[in-house]
Amino acid sequence: MSEEGLVLREQIGRVERLTLNNPTRRNAMNYALVEALIAALRSADADPEVRAVILCGVGDHFSAGGDLKEFADELKLSAIEHWRAADPWIELFRLVRTMRAPVVAAVQGFALAGGCGLVALCDLAIAADDASLGTTEIQIGLFPMIILPALRSVVGERKALEMCLTGKRYTAAEACSMGLVNKVVPRAELEDAALDLATNLAAKGPAAIALGKRLFYATAGMDYHQALEFARNIRVAYMLADDVAEGVDAFLNKRKPNWE
Repeated sequence: MSEEGLVLREQIGRVERLTLNNPTRRNAMNYALVEALIAALRSADADPEVRAVILCGVGDHFSAGGDLKEFADELKLSAIEHWRAADPWIELFRLVRTMRAPVVAAVQGFALAGGCGLVALCDLAIAADDASLGTTEIQIGLFPMIILPALRSVVGERKALEMCLTGKRYTAAEACSMGLVNKVVPRAELEDAALDLATNLAAKGPAAIALGKRLFYATAGMDYHQALEFARNIRVAYMLADDVAEGVDAFLNKRKPNWE
């Protein structure tokens, strides 16, 4: 399958739906798929018509994780080659949280190992009630190193360590209770629920969404007073955005805002 075909793209109004398309391998994430996903995300974020993104998987599963056949071949690499081989994963895990558009994961079936990391990476996540999530790499002697920062940021220190050390699989309800996903719906309702959420986000002021995301992630590692000062600084850019004046005027004049 060509790299382009590994991620299917569909625009629905202001929402771009990106679908992992490697169903014979349960959407396992080889390097070609990761590169295709990076390209699709960059394209969506560069398009002013796109205000939100849905990330999902074709078939019965979101993603069963990394491609172990490809990984086995990689074990022959030298130290510097191993260091460089992580570049696409590092790029992906940096990219999503710097995008102006929010990314919503729609999770069905397996979201394991790197697939679970993708769920943690997205800004929000909705899971079908049949979803099974976990960082299962430890079962074959691997530790989920690249995905750990995203995982710990959504489930916290103890739970992230539990996930990584035990390799336990969690139900959708358990994943929701620990903050890995935001909501659980029946499998038949997953597509509509994800689209409803993404459409709702896309209808909000794009400056507020983009700068709000930046504030949220940038202040995660700051102490309280540093975060306040960063918020003060980014507020200046926000207050000068056309969106603010448009939103206030729309409210005062009892009309819908026009974010164009």
